[in-house]
Amino acid sequence: MALTRSPMTALLDLEQQMLIRAWIQGVPLAALDLDPDYPALAELAECRTRLHLKALRLDWPDPGLWLQRRTGPDWQRTALHQLDLLLRHTDLLPQTDQPLRFWVAPEMAECLAPAQLATIGDVLLRCQRDGKAWWKTITGLGRTGARRLEAGLEQLFPGKLAKAARQSLLPYETGLVPLERLLVPDNLDGSQGRNRAPATPFIPMPHDLAAIQAWLALFDPGSHTHRSYQREAERLLLWAILDRHKALSSLDATDLADYRRFLQDPQPAEVWVGPPQHKSHRHWKPFTGPLSRRSAKHAETLLNSLFTFLLQQRYLQHNPLSALPKLKDPDARSAIGTHRAFTPAQWAAITTAIEGLVRDSSGQERRKWLRTRLTLHLGYATGLRLHELAQARIGDLAAISRGEQTQHWLNVLGKGQKRRQVPLPPAVFSFIGRTYQQLAGRELLRQDPAFPLLPDLNDNGKAVTPLAIHKVMKDFFGRVADQTRADNPETAAHLARASSHWLRHTHGTVAVDSAIPLTAVRDNMGHASISTTSHYSHSDADARYDAFRHFAEPPPVHNPDLTADHVGNEKP
Repeated sequence: MALTRSPMTALLDLEQQMLIRAWIQGVPLAALDLDPDYPALAELAECRTRLHLKALRLDWPDPGLWLQRRTGPDWQRTALHQLDLLLRHTDLLPQTDQPLRFWVAPEMAECLAPAQLATIGDVLLRCQRDGKAWWKTITGLGRTGARRLEAGLEQLFPGKLAKAARQSLLPYETGLVPLERLLVPDNLDGSQGRNRAPATPFIPMPHDLAAIQAWLALFDPGSHTHRSYQREAERLLLWAILDRHKALSSLDATDLADYRRFLQDPQPAEVWVGPPQHKSHRHWKPFTGPLSRRSAKHAETLLNSLFTFLLQQRYLQHNPLSALPKLKDPDARSAIGTHRAFTPAQWAAITTAIEGLVRDSSGQERRKWLRTRLTLHLGYATGLRLHELAQARIGDLAAISRGEQTQHWLNVLGKGQKRRQVPLPPAVFSFIGRTYQQLAGRELLRQDPAFPLLPDLNDNGKAVTPLAIHKVMKDFFGRVADQTRADNPETAAHLARASSHWLRHTHGTVAVDSAIPLTAVRDNMGHASISTTSHYSHSDADARYDAFRHFAEPPPVHNPDLTADHVGNEKP
């Protein structure tokens, strides 16, 4: 919970009062006559937060009485007496100059304090100044936490956030902005592009941006495919307009050759490159860094699909990419991702670190690390892609009886909108259930099927975005790198580069090394071809290394104390 209830409403209703009295008296929640679907643990935590905040506002003796159960009959008598007094006592009316800690749960106040947000007014001003993206630069807050905080502020101060809502409307502009906000100059919109076909196109699109949108409309808007295709079209269109000063439909083979080089070194970097950000963020950039040759080749494959579509629809006369020689990837035959996988020792360091963070944290911070631990083990056990992890739902879990055995599977909508089933080993399924109980306060299989498997930290049923998972995992791997740097700088450098996608590569590597058939690994990971899966096999390389292990060995040194300097000064 982010904020307490409005002072105009009762602090606790009768059922909530029953819950808090049972908690004080040590009565197990299971002994209460509650609806099986009633989220008793989450409701109890919210009630305790409300009582703590009201006691704090009224300068009550020992406001922390409600944050942790204490032992002994004296505490029970004191707590029950204080409960009756708090419920009867008139509350403060909210004012914008009051401290945030009067109205905001302790962990939320701690999160906002480093951003110099100490009062209600500070938050309102930030919202009005930066619009809906006001929370983006606040570490640990997140979209969901921000929206819940806004909802609480709206309840306390009706209408105060209206100005922020108006300011959040992002204008169209000609500049380095996402496709959705791009205002293309009339002379560069492609309506008179040099490569436009003379015949009437099959798609009645007057300019390049509309033609791109017609191509993107072929794909499911919520799919990973749509996001990937839009990203590459967006990058090319922005580069054509802002760097080449040409319409997309005027680009020729020479331009595309230059764009190929640009992908592998986007310059000027301060203009084109930045950290991953949501598209509504004012510091969003099209690139997070130079593309590898493999990534650049993939980008050209997607753009070739765009140009082929426009050619087939008689929008363009020819495909300018077709004149370029195929981009060679020197690493194409190397084992994909094996250099981006964790060794057993590194995985042990990772799991030890996350257990420590879970053990040593509390409140919202502990929930964050619980979910991070769930992401780690789910990614390691299943090899899911990042967007597959983010979109997994409770309803995607399936149980299949095989005699006396029950198998647990996860239904996945993968790349190219292809469905597959991924097995969940018994230990992994039990671990998911235990962690979900800790995070959501209810049993996994009694939850709404539409709820995400990686639950939102504020328990509102919304999915965590792939970008949010990426950022949390990068932060976590960076922490582990810092912990190992003194003892093992090489491992630390490896972990510092790690991302959530490394879990997928680790899954593939470990599965193949465990002699699981390549066909099973292929089906698990959703590869289109067994040749892709075979890259995770090290057997040929290991055999070749063993064959040459003793090849061309130098003669043994008979005097082990003889150093190189001595050898250089030896008399003949």
